[in-house]
Amino acid sequence: MTRPRSLRPGNARLQARRGQRGIAILVVITTLMVMTVVVTELAYGSRVRFLVAAHQSDRVKAYWVARSGFNLYRMLLIGSKQLQGQISGMIPEDFKDMVPDNLWQMLPVVNTGLLRMLLGGTDVSDIQTDDLMTLSQEMDEETRDESREASLFSDRNFLDFEGDFTVEVFDHDSRININAFATDTSVNAIESSTGQQLFALLSGQENDQWFYDHGLDRWELIGNLKDWADPDGMRSGGSGGQEDSLYNRKDPPYLAKNAPYDTIEEIRTVEGWQGEVFEKYGEYLTVYGDPSGKLNIQTADPTVVETLVRACATPRPQDAQLAQCRQTISQNMIFGFNPDNAKDFADTYLQYCGIEMDQQCLGDKVGNESNTFTIVSTGLVGTSSVTITAVLDFRSKSTGQLLHWRVD
Repeated sequence: MTRPRSLRPGNARLQARRGQRGIAILVVITTLMVMTVVVTELAYGSRVRFLVAAHQSDRVKAYWVARSGFNLYRMLLIGSKQLQGQISGMIPEDFKDMVPDNLWQMLPVVNTGLLRMLLGGTDVSDIQTDDLMTLSQEMDEETRDESREASLFSDRNFLDFEGDFTVEVFDHDSRININAFATDTSVNAIESSTGQQLFALLSGQENDQWFYDHGLDRWELIGNLKDWADPDGMRSGGSGGQEDSLYNRKDPPYLAKNAPYDTIEEIRTVEGWQGEVFEKYGEYLTVYGDPSGKLNIQTADPTVVETLVRACATPRPQDAQLAQCRQTISQNMIFGFNPDNAKDFADTYLQYCGIEMDQQCLGDKVGNESNTFTIVSTGLVGTSSVTITAVLDFRSKSTGQLLHWRVD
């Protein structure tokens, strides 16, 4: 008998060789797959590291561009203060109150992207303030070159740098300083000058309805603000009791600070001010500025100015009367409402609106000078942006004492 063909020696060797070739092909394919994965991973990792390094480089550049914007506006504020001092020294004492302290308002925002477009001859008539931050991203090299050629500078001009910055400023002396509570000797919030002004801010028919709908007591909220900053441990609102009782039930519990506020965001830790109340009224408050709480009526928001009228007028005007008064003053004062002092402020409202105000009340609250400013400077390089927020106080230092510094 003969063996099956598959068991013959020649066929066995042929099948063994075929099996070896199959294994070799499998090993080659597996090796190629592994090498492909490794090479792809290396390429991807290298790309990621390159992008991270490039982004970090742009971020460092953006920081220094933002720092340049901050230094520029700090220089403008120093110049404004020095100019005001020189003007004051050249006029009689009786007229010094008439020297404006708001020269810095002539240039409240500096945006290099917009300047490049202006120097490059680009039409900017339709540009809105909210669009200023996107201008630098839309600049091409041709526009940048045109801006350099159009500059008055020869070798190196103001805009001859990579990236752009937007810097803006606002003063704290145009807002209600709640840190005045820290030195307030009044026992109750209702007896406090700052408390009266805050109540005026929260007053009016629209506010009356809002607080009624939310079931909130205004004097309790004002008292809580005072209690957080004043040195004693007793509540100054209508309910009385211990200040810490408001916070012992929190999770986790904490104590009333009994010291001045450090930042405006700290107000959110005060009972009643965590949510909608802060969102609605926080923009009119500050923790910087004149320790006595005086407002610069030449730069204050109309809403804040009207708090002075509500707090010091006798009798207190109604909303309709204030609205009519605002319109009458706007129509009759060609250069706008810009009172020099408390007396001028009171005389204007008496003349145009028939509203009589307590001169002593106004004297405690009205000023015409700004010394504390927040500068917000945002640098943009490529897709990286850095924002510097700084607070400068010019009361004790001619170059401005740095009170707050934050980089985002």
